[in-house]
Amino acid sequence: MVSHELLVFLIDLAAKLSGYPPMPVDALPPVRLLSEDALARIVCPQAENGCTNIAATFETDQYVIYVRDSLDMENAADNSFLLHELVHVLQHRARGDAIFADCPTTLKTETEAYQAQNAYLKREGQFLRFGEALGFMSCAGEQNTFFTRDIMIDPLIVK
Repeated sequence: MVSHELLVFLIDLAAKLSGYPPMPVDALPPVRLLSEDALARIVCPQAENGCTNIAATFETDQYVIYVRDSLDMENAADNSFLLHELVHVLQHRARGDAIFADCPTTLKTETEAYQAQNAYLKREGQFLRFGEALGFMSCAGEQNTFFTRDIMIDPLIVK
């Protein structure tokens, strides 16, 4: 379970670090903890064995955040994934489904969330950084933005 206190702390920080307007905790989507396998089946239902190493995802259609249950929510390295998803919630509140409208917009959306996550990690004295691969990604022609959003970029991938 994710404590109310942690959600208050992280949503406030997500707003400050991302520049999006804050929102009350009671307006946040529910946070559901799932096993790695269950999370993979939700994110990648079309994949025979699902996907692996997914830490968290914000599902805009169901308005829910899924977080892998093996993460230690008392540890900044682990709860930074929740902060990343909370940035997506703030983005979604500000711009709606347009945050994942196409590949260039998805890359911008993810870059903002990773910047906030990495700023949080730095603030907490953590040396980990995530999302660096985005700097090497580009959008070429017609792409399946569902694939780009839900598999390649936005569930966060951890080692």
